[in-house]
Amino acid sequence: MSEKKNIEIINWTLLTKYLNNEITSDEKTEVENWLNKSDRNRAEMEKCRKMLTKVDSYYKAKSFNSNTAWKNVSSKIYPMQFKVVQRKKRKEKIAQFYKYAAILVVAILLGGVGYYIDFRNEMPLIFSQTVSAEKQVLNEFVLPDGSVVTLNSNSKLKFPKHFADDVREVTIIGEAFFEVKPNPEKPFVINAGKTQIKVLGTSFNVSAYPETETVEVVVATGKVLVTRESENLLSENNRIFLIPGEKGTLFVKSNRLEKSVNSNLNYLAWKTNDLIFNETPLNEVVKCLEKVYHIEIQLVEPGLETLKLTAHFDKKPIDFVLNVVRLTFNLELMGENEHFTLSSRINKQVKP
Repeated sequence: MSEKKNIEIINWTLLTKYLNNEITSDEKTEVENWLNKSDRNRAEMEKCRKMLTKVDSYYKAKSFNSNTAWKNVSSKIYPMQFKVVQRKKRKEKIAQFYKYAAILVVAILLGGVGYYIDFRNEMPLIFSQTVSAEKQVLNEFVLPDGSVVTLNSNSKLKFPKHFADDVREVTIIGEAFFEVKPNPEKPFVINAGKTQIKVLGTSFNVSAYPETETVEVVVATGKVLVTRESENLLSENNRIFLIPGEKGTLFVKSNRLEKSVNSNLNYLAWKTNDLIFNETPLNEVVKCLEKVYHIEIQLVEPGLETLKLTAHFDKKPIDFVLNVVRLTFNLELMGENEHFTLSSRINKQVKP
């Protein structure tokens, strides 16, 4: 068996465990057998040992930061094209860094492109997770391909640091507005609940909160294919094409997928803070305000929900909006901050 083949089949993770004395007796035998096969193998082991000794000395001098070091190594493998908030435990095992750093350095020292490719293939697929804070909208997250995503509150977007060669695939939990960069050779695929959304380049809104009974897709520009989970994905009943102004709705319980004209003028108000009401029943107005401003509004009398409002609020504060509603229908407004009630003034005595 040639030296070249011996080097190629070595398990670099096992080699690093050996250097850090974190190895079983069987694994130790395997490594030592590999070392005894050639002088070249032993030379490569010595290079690794020296590298790890230098890193260990740096760490003991209290100048080593494993998080920073791993980011430096990672940046060489996965060049970042966007900013992502990463939450990692401060106390990571130094051996975890050694494992990846040693493998990478050995691969470079050996000068073989094959080692670098194998190393990347063996590494677990690393996702960056972007999570919006409660009651806060995070704007314009740029994905590796240049597409832009705006997240609504309590939403999570999962995406790889590098898209695959043939597809750009992400997962959304919650609500987001996508502005997808066109690329006919690499479709953009979104997993949202029990649906999959496929586009080439367009803009649209996806709402897929786990606690809701529906998954909704509203198209602003371009064309979108929405597919529901099913054993027969090719069936026409399992997919719909949407164009601007149309909405696709998956009813989760029945797993039914429907297409309709989008009649909700405020489907994107959570992002734009531009609200339009045209003879809209007050109960629907309340639902919209609660979603956009993250508040609670209670209509005290049942008859209030049928009152119809016509108004346009462009980036107005909630106090202003509620006062307009109050004056329009001669209502009494109570509450502050996040909790409000609207009640009728009819038959109520006005206190001096």
